[in-house]
Amino acid sequence: MGRDNAAFEAKLTEDLAHRALMILTANPGMSQEAAMLQAETDLRDLALKNNPFRPPTGCPVNDLPPELLAHIFKVGCEMQAEEGDADYEDEDGLDLEDEWETDEEDGEADEVVEDDEDKDVRMGSPEKRRTQPASHGAAPPETDGEESESEDGDDWDADLPFQVLVSHVCKHWRAVALNSHTLWQVLQFTTHLNVEKSKAWLERSNGLPLDIFIDCTSVHGPHEDGHDHEGEDEAAHHPPTDQQAPSTGGGFMGIIMAFNPTTGTLTTDTITADGTPLANGELQPTTPPEPCISLDDFKVILDMIMPHVHNWRVLEVSANFYTYMYELLSRLAKCPAAPLLEELGLYNYEESESEEVETFEPAHLAEAFLPFQGNAPKVTHVAFWGVHIAWEAALPMLQGLREIELAYHTRDVRPSFETFRAMLDASPEIELLSLCFSGPVGDMEVLEVPSLRTLVLCYLEPDFVKPLLGALVLPGLEELNLDLVEEDFTDFATQLAEPARGQTRSLLAGLTTMKLTGLQCNDATCAVVMAQLEGLKRLHINCEGEEERFFTLLSQLKGSAPQYCPKLESLRVEGVEGSELRKLVATRKTAGAPLQQVFIGNRDFVDPKDERWLRANVETLDFFDPSDDSEPESDVLEVMDTDSDLD
Repeated sequence: MGRDNAAFEAKLTEDLAHRALMILTANPGMSQEAAMLQAETDLRDLALKNNPFRPPTGCPVNDLPPELLAHIFKVGCEMQAEEGDADYEDEDGLDLEDEWETDEEDGEADEVVEDDEDKDVRMGSPEKRRTQPASHGAAPPETDGEESESEDGDDWDADLPFQVLVSHVCKHWRAVALNSHTLWQVLQFTTHLNVEKSKAWLERSNGLPLDIFIDCTSVHGPHEDGHDHEGEDEAAHHPPTDQQAPSTGGGFMGIIMAFNPTTGTLTTDTITADGTPLANGELQPTTPPEPCISLDDFKVILDMIMPHVHNWRVLEVSANFYTYMYELLSRLAKCPAAPLLEELGLYNYEESESEEVETFEPAHLAEAFLPFQGNAPKVTHVAFWGVHIAWEAALPMLQGLREIELAYHTRDVRPSFETFRAMLDASPEIELLSLCFSGPVGDMEVLEVPSLRTLVLCYLEPDFVKPLLGALVLPGLEELNLDLVEEDFTDFATQLAEPARGQTRSLLAGLTTMKLTGLQCNDATCAVVMAQLEGLKRLHINCEGEEERFFTLLSQLKGSAPQYCPKLESLRVEGVEGSELRKLVATRKTAGAPLQQVFIGNRDFVDPKDERWLRANVETLDFFDPSDDSEPESDVLEVMDTDSDLD
C-alpha cells in the first residue's frame, strides 16, 4: 500500500512539473509559483471533469425549451397537490403568502425572495365534513442556531407552493413560471386574507378557467395570528356562536361537529391545541374564537372573484354561518351566467340550538336565490349542504349532472318530488346521488335512473326511505351507502332484499360496494340482507352499534365455503378488536375466500401480535380515521378490478 502511495505521489509530482513547464513555456513572464498553482488547478479540473458529484459549471436544465420546462413545473405542482391530499391529516395546507411577493413588491427576479414576514394568507382546499384546525403560521422555537436555521430552510421549501418556489430560483425560471398561466388556475382561500397577493395570483391565471376554493370554517383564538385588528369592526370577527376559545394552556385549535339525526341539528366540541376536547365543567374563556376569514374578508374575496365569473370552472365554498352563504347566494343571483362552471359545492355547517326540522331558521335568511340566473350550462357536479336555492327555477342549470349531493335541509326548503324528478330526468348520465337529511318532498312516483352507480342515504327516517326506494328504479346500481337514524329499519331492509321494481333480482344482488354504518334490523332480516350480497367485493361496517351482527355473519360457513359474501375482497371495519378480525381472516382464508385488503379504524385495539399476523395474511393492512368520511377507495378499486412568488 505504501509503495502504491509513493508511486502515485511520484507520478503526480512528475505531472505537475511537466504541466508547470508547459505553462512557463507558453507564458514566459509568469512566475514559477503562479505556474505551479495553475498546473494544480488544471490537473484538479481534469480529474473532476467527469465526476457526477461535482456540480456543473452551467445550468443544463436551462437549455431545455421553455415549453418543456413549463411542463416540468406543471408536473411538480400536481405532485405537490397529491402529496398534500395524502398528508392532509398532518398538514395545514399550502401557504400562498408566506415568503413570496407580488409583482408590485420589491425584489430582484433573479434572486431568491427572502421572508417578508407577512404571513396573512394561508390558502388550502376545504375538506367536506371536517373543520380544519386553525393555523397561526408561527415559527417553531429555536434550539441552537445552526439546527434551527437548517430546519427553517427546510420548512421554507416545504411550505411554498411549487409554482411559487420555482419562480424564486432564477430569472429564467421566474419568467417561465409567470408566463405558464396554467400554474395559477387554482385559488385556495383557507385562513387569513392578503388582498394584494390574492390579486397577483388571480392575475397570473391570465383569463384561464379557475378552480376556486374558499374555506371560512377555520377559527383561532383572539389575535393569535399576531395581526393588528385595531380600527376594524370587532363584530366582523365575532359571529354569533356559543363556542368559546379555551383559556387552558393547550390553546384553541378548532371544533368537532356532530350531527343529531333526531333533531336535525349540528353540535360541536371545542378542541384544544393538544387535540383533546374540553371536558364538561372546564373553564371557558369569555372571548369567542374568531373566524380566520371574517365576513368582511369574505366580501373582499367575492369582490375579487366576481368579475371573473365567466372563467370559473370550480366553485367550492365552506362556512360555519349562513350569513356567509346568504352573501354569496345574493351575489350569485346577480351574475348573468357562469358559462364554464362545471362544479358547484356550497357547504354550510351552521350550528343551531333549535330542534326545528320543518322550517328554516333564521327566517330573514330563508330567501331562495337563483344562482347565475339559471345559466350554467356546463355544470356536472353540485353539492348543497345546508344551503338551499330556488330549485324549480334552477332546473335549466340542474341538468346534465353527474353527481348530486343534497344535505341538511329543513323540509320547507327541500325540492319537490316533481322538481327532483325533472332534475334526474334531465341528467341521463347521473352516476352519484347523495341524500343526507334531505331529499324530495311530496308524493313519490316511479322514477327510473338507469345510469346511477352510487346511492348514499344518511340520517333519513323509515317513512322517507321506504317510499323513496319504492319509487326508484336503479338497474345499474353498484354501490350503496347506508347511515340511517337509530330506528328500526327492518321493513326497509326487507324491501332491499326483495326483487327490485321491474327486475327479477334485488337491488342488493347487483352491488359490488356497500357501506353499513347505520341499518338497524332484526337478526333474521340481517341474514336475508347478507344472503343477497353474492357479488359484493368491498364492505364497510361500523360494528359499534347493532350493525355488528353483519360482521359476525361473515365468519359463518355453509359446508366448507363462506355462507355470505363469497366474493368479498376488501373489508373496512370500525369497532372490532384485532383478535376478532384475525379470526375472521383465518376462517375465510381456510374456506378458500381470503380477504385481500383490511382497513381498521384507528380507535380500535389491535394487539401487535395480531397486527403482525394480519399483515402476513392479507395483501394490504392499513388503519383509517373514522371521523374522515373520505375513503381511499380508488386504490382499492384499482387493485381489485384489474378519484413574489406571487412576486
